[in-house]
Amino acid sequence: MPAAATIETDDSTRRRIIDAAMECFIQLGMAKTSLSDVARVAGVSRGTVYRYFDDRQTLVDAVVAAGAQEYFDDAARAMKAKRSLATQVGAFASVAATTAASHRSPLRIMTGDTALMRIIAMGSEESLARTTEFLRPYVEAAQEKGEVGAHVDTTEASEWLARVIMSITSVPSSLSFDIEDPPSVARYVERFAVAGLGPR
Repeated sequence: MPAAATIETDDSTRRRIIDAAMECFIQLGMAKTSLSDVARVAGVSRGTVYRYFDDRQTLVDAVVAAGAQEYFDDAARAMKAKRSLATQVGAFASVAATTAASHRSPLRIMTGDTALMRIIAMGSEESLARTTEFLRPYVEAAQEKGEVGAHVDTTEASEWLARVIMSITSVPSSLSFDIEDPPSVARYVERFAVAGLGPR
């Protein structure tokens, strides 16, 4: 078998295992999901799961990373057509609101899963770092265009915007927008999130 075909098959199998793990976490809860459950749903042997993932935690990390990558890919697509930093961040906030709404039911199913709750709590700092790094090129580009003041530290500004977006999903109820209406979230964020970053 050609090397390229082997890589493609390996990537496909790895992705199938990750997708199966996410399905199991939603249906069974993270604490109750075994690697045997994942193997069964993925349609592979338990040994195949171990071929790709050394242990259960490695698989959990891969599921979290895959979910994060999809989330940022969705955000990048939504932000691509926007010309200002405010509308780009608004588009990202809209994606965050949509994601929060679509995941609300599965998270409710797993609320009693203490292992999941620990992972969410432990992952918040990592999520902040990922979101900050994702936003930094947008902030830097806005600074080059004069939209963001020269005095603004782009890392600090990116973290500020990351915290704004993350707050939408962590505290979804609001007097100013409807989390079930992503465009209203986008408008709210567009009006206020970038306001303090402009030139003096």
